[in-house]
Amino acid sequence: MNWKDVGGWLKDNAGTGTALVGSLLTGNVPGAVAAGVALVSSATGSANPNDALAALQGDPTTMIRLKELAIQDEASIRAHLETMTRMELEDQQASHATTQATIQSGDNAEDKFVRRTRPGQSWLSLAAAIAYVFALPDPSIEILAALLALPLAYAGLRQIGKGFDSVGRTVIGKIK
Repeated sequence: MNWKDVGGWLKDNAGTGTALVGSLLTGNVPGAVAAGVALVSSATGSANPNDALAALQGDPTTMIRLKELAIQDEASIRAHLETMTRMELEDQQASHATTQATIQSGDNAEDKFVRRTRPGQSWLSLAAAIAYVFALPDPSIEILAALLALPLAYAGLRQIGKGFDSVGRTVIGKIK
């Protein structure tokens, strides 16, 4: 067991103030995690995550003590959470900027082959998807999704995220 497990338990089972401490423990900023460990260790009297979790689960007064410490240190906790969120957003923004720069460099390449490869692959994949749907009486959703991945990405749907699987299955299911 590690401190992320303790943080996950706090986020799922604790009240508002102590859930913030859980958020510190499940983050990826060393200073924030250390602050969360310090709070939990102060409340439980243990620097071992197994013992700390057992104390939090078994003794209600330990949870009360942690909540008191969290209330006393709320401004610091919120500052750590703000730092973690800002770092995550900056990382996502930098990743997106890198992706866009890579795509733009290919689209603006001097070499015709490099410049036309991505659109060519997308059109070919779209044609294959259309042919696949009309050629078979019962096309596979997974294969159709794979064939449509390139045209959708080329059209700008690169960052749909987690919700695409259920939405995509619903849309593709209606096509059938």
